[in-house]
Amino acid sequence: MNLSYNNLLSAFSLALDVQEYKNMGHARRVAYVSLRISEMLGFDEEKKKKVYYSALLHDIGKGDIYEDFYTEEWWKHADRGSKIVLKLPFGENFSEIIRYHHENYDGSGHFKLKGDEIPLGAQIVFISDQFDIRYTSLSHKEREYNIRENLKECVETNIGKMFNPLVSKALLELMKQEKFWLDYKFFDIKSILNKIEPKDTIPIGIDELENIAEAFADIIDTRSRFTYEHSRGISNLAYQMAKVLGYDEETSRKIRVAGLLHDLGKLAVPNSILDKPGKLTEEEFMVMKSHVYYTKIILKEIGGIDEIAEWAANHHEKLDGSGYPEGLRGYEMGDIDKHIAVCDIFQALTEDRPYRKGMSTKEAIRIIEKEVKNGKLNEESLEILKKVVF
Repeated sequence: MNLSYNNLLSAFSLALDVQEYKNMGHARRVAYVSLRISEMLGFDEEKKKKVYYSALLHDIGKGDIYEDFYTEEWWKHADRGSKIVLKLPFGENFSEIIRYHHENYDGSGHFKLKGDEIPLGAQIVFISDQFDIRYTSLSHKEREYNIRENLKECVETNIGKMFNPLVSKALLELMKQEKFWLDYKFFDIKSILNKIEPKDTIPIGIDELENIAEAFADIIDTRSRFTYEHSRGISNLAYQMAKVLGYDEETSRKIRVAGLLHDLGKLAVPNSILDKPGKLTEEEFMVMKSHVYYTKIILKEIGGIDEIAEWAANHHEKLDGSGYPEGLRGYEMGDIDKHIAVCDIFQALTEDRPYRKGMSTKEAIRIIEKEVKNGKLNEESLEILKKVVF
């Protein structure tokens, strides 16, 4: 299959943006500013691509959303991200930039790199990131003119300290252009990027697709210690069931990918809900249920994997129409949807959660049998699951 590389990385940036308290569009705005600075510096196409894609993915290593602001270990997300990105096609081109995108020019950053020791791409992403964070923090407090003056002063004050002088000069020149500001603030920043971003389509085989899914799963499972390895557990169960059912190897591996991606939308659910040690309120459960909606939205962004997106997003649907988010009935669900739904329940029941210890295999199977008897889950899926887990 062929995938748009831009759409793939854009899906990652969307996944990062839906995280709790994250300013929607942050990754794309940072990518826009970074690309414009690269143009001002006269970068060739390959260098511009490297900076642009790094900017889209610069926060890929974020787990706990408070990490940057409330601990002294904020730098860890950059280090973690530099490893996660290696699972993506061409990820080695972005790893170093992501690792060092919080280094200060004067050597006072965590890794103690100074001046030209810091990759120039990392310095571009750093100033763009700080630019957007500062603009967003001021946007509801100050008038536009005051915000622009504040940002100008911030850049000028930190030349040679936080920021590279050459990169700072390029950004200050851009800030004189009204079009730069109008593009940057436009409500649909994606449409602006579509006009100027690199255009790459890459052939993706099943091996590469699994690596991409592993990278997404890394982001999902670092959100909460209670869901760590959950995505992998589902994917392994789903793969084993597919093999028992006689699916060919490629289809079985696609099902495994769907298992890895099924909880991608949980990035939109606050940790306070994911890790709550008691029963969720009705309002909290409404938020929790939204995760499958976001799973489908993010995966559809990629294009070319719509079948996998459906399998991944339908795992909370029930045969009697009582599931969510679409309330599908059994005749509207595919066989693979039904199998993954059973895998998800089994995996969840056997894992430790904030409010209980994980159940034994026999206990979990008994609960699923009741759901089958009540017309909510598929009996064939249960029987195949038994063959896998016993």
